[in-house]
Amino acid sequence: MEEGDFDRLEDLWLDDGATEISCVHPGWPVLTGRGEVLRSYALIMAHTDYIQFFLTDVRISLAGDTALVTCTENILSGGPAEDGAELGPLVGQLVVATNAFRRTPEGWRIWSHHASPVIAETGDGTPTATPDDDTGPSA
Repeated sequence: MEEGDFDRLEDLWLDDGATEISCVHPGWPVLTGRGEVLRSYALIMAHTDYIQFFLTDVRISLAGDTALVTCTENILSGGPAEDGAELGPLVGQLVVATNAFRRTPEGWRIWSHHASPVIAETGDGTPTATPDDDTGPSA
C-alpha cells in the first residue's frame, strides 16, 4: 500500500475460489467479497498521494493454518496537493486492527481485515478520535 502497488496488494488477499474475504476500514461498512474489498483499496490508493504505516503492539496467535494478528496502525497520510504544492496536508491517524490470515500453498494470505479508530478522551471528558478526529480509511 505504501508503494502504491495495487497488484502486490491484490496478491496479499486470499483467493482460493471458495472462501469469502471481508474488510472494514475505519468508518466504513463491512465489505465482503474480493471485488468489493479490492475496489475499496483502489479507491483509497487513487485519493492518497502519500501513506506510511508504523505498526506497534503487534500480537500473533496461530491455530493450524489460521493466524490472527492484532496491532496498532500509526498512519501518516497525505491527499492530493493544492495548486502547485508537492504534497497535500499530512494527517495522522491511530487505528487498531485485527487481521485473519490463512496459510495457502503460496504463503499466508489475508482472509479478513478490520480496523477501527482509537477513541481518546479530551480534557473535558468528551471522547474524540485520535490524534486529529479523522476516521478515514486504513490498510
